[in-house]
Amino acid sequence: MATDNDLVKAFKAIKTKRPKLDLLESYVEGGQPLRYSTERLEEAFRDIRARFEINWCSVIVSTTLDRLQLTGFDVGNSKGKGGLLTWIKNIFRKKPVDKATAQAANDMLDAIFDELHIDLEADKAHKAALSMESAFVIVWKTTEGDMQVYFNDPRLIHIFYESDNPRKKRYAAKWFRRDDDRHEITLYYIDKIEHWASKSTREDIGNPNDFGLESTEPNTFGIIPVFELKTEGEIVKVTSLQDAINKTFADMMVSNEFGSWAQRWVIANADPGDLKNGPNQIWWIPSGDGVGQSASVGQFTSTPPGGFLDSMDKLASYMFTITRTPKHYLINTGANISGEALLAMEAPLTKKVERHQNKFEAGWQDIGAFMLHLMGVEVLPSAITTTWKRVESIQPLTEAQTMQTAVNTGIPLETFLRRQGWTEVEIQELRDDQKREQTARRTMAQSVLDNLRVQNEQDNDVPEPTTPA
Repeated sequence: MATDNDLVKAFKAIKTKRPKLDLLESYVEGGQPLRYSTERLEEAFRDIRARFEINWCSVIVSTTLDRLQLTGFDVGNSKGKGGLLTWIKNIFRKKPVDKATAQAANDMLDAIFDELHIDLEADKAHKAALSMESAFVIVWKTTEGDMQVYFNDPRLIHIFYESDNPRKKRYAAKWFRRDDDRHEITLYYIDKIEHWASKSTREDIGNPNDFGLESTEPNTFGIIPVFELKTEGEIVKVTSLQDAINKTFADMMVSNEFGSWAQRWVIANADPGDLKNGPNQIWWIPSGDGVGQSASVGQFTSTPPGGFLDSMDKLASYMFTITRTPKHYLINTGANISGEALLAMEAPLTKKVERHQNKFEAGWQDIGAFMLHLMGVEVLPSAITTTWKRVESIQPLTEAQTMQTAVNTGIPLETFLRRQGWTEVEIQELRDDQKREQTARRTMAQSVLDNLRVQNEQDNDVPEPTTPA
């Protein structure tokens, strides 16, 4: 029987955090809850079956995710712009990465990255972290020697850290449903992996005592193979504003529905049951008796949607301001925006994405180092640099003008390109292209000169005069 041990803690941790993460996931993927300010309103609208929502949370997450594209790893100073810094760090650690090891490590990481499509797994992990504040990646090597790197849903996995060192993992737990419909909680330790299986196949299990230890296998790699990518999340602070938008949208739709069928009123002695509303219907209403209220008819005015739309736009604008999302994703300006203006508008988003890159880099460094460890190459995580796609929007004309200005002021072209995020491989390719182009120009110039020289000799080749007989 399970006692107050690691299994029970894992069971409670995953069970406790699941409702919160389910709710956050619904704000991004849809199916958001409809909130009411009072119980009376909730009761009045309980029978409404249609759901109305404008999902700005999804836009906020997608906007950040589009700029957060992992492209690979770099060891040492082979191709990454952070290579020199990591090389200096390793000098102080007295464990520098030599060029041969760095090249071999980079070749391995590039092959694994492409073969296992780690960029796709990274995209799923980043989306989960932005939505639910954390994501998990498991790295393992099967008995057949195959590498496995895959994203895990944060709602079903948890890492426990040492109380005196919150960066040191004590063990990790993963809860999943097996093919035989039984539940399993896998516990990952430095030296072993435990598989706990449920006795029943019920959809929901409310007691950890239903799990029993099924098997244990050794962890011969000496590292807990579960890695966490953490962030503060993108939508936690704006879910209440999203609720307000959905509520306002629902009110507008209900108001429009009532307004499309105008409510009419009649003051007369006629029986209202005889008055039918429809095309070509004529109402015969007797006049008043001249003493009391005279006969009259009318209709209630409907609420115009303009007020609702303005309120929703303002609430969405607040959401975008809090999350540092550019306003042009919300509003169609109807005019062309210059490159400088666009870069200025997106500056807060750019800085936010760069902060996310820094936060995720530590996790990806550990993942890269463990993948190399599984391949028999030992490299410190600090010697690995993650490479990302450029964050800023690319404006070719503005970028070309900026580059020309920088070069004219004396900044070497290669220095400028490094600041723009070019890798050493790309810069070397530029050097090679320049050399080939210079060689081609010299060859062409020499060919032109030779042709001119031949033509000049032919033009100056005057025949000698003949002696008259």
